[in-house]
Amino acid sequence: MKRDKLDDVLITSDDEFEAILAEVVEKAIKADVDVRGAWEFRTRGSTHDWEVQITELARYDDQEEG
Repeated sequence: MKRDKLDDVLITSDDEFEAILAEVVEKAIKADVDVRGAWEFRTRGSTHDWEVQITELARYDDQEEG
């Protein structure tokens, strides 16, 4: 994977960040990647390291059926 995939994407708000994050998660799920759990990563050129926790939530529709 090339790390410059987002060079042409401008993220200047929480909504834009959430939209990009949702797209990444959905693409991974479609490729059969289990995205659940903690993802730890170090950023290049920055002093920040991160851990992202992904937890699958019950859908409101699923709760109605039970």
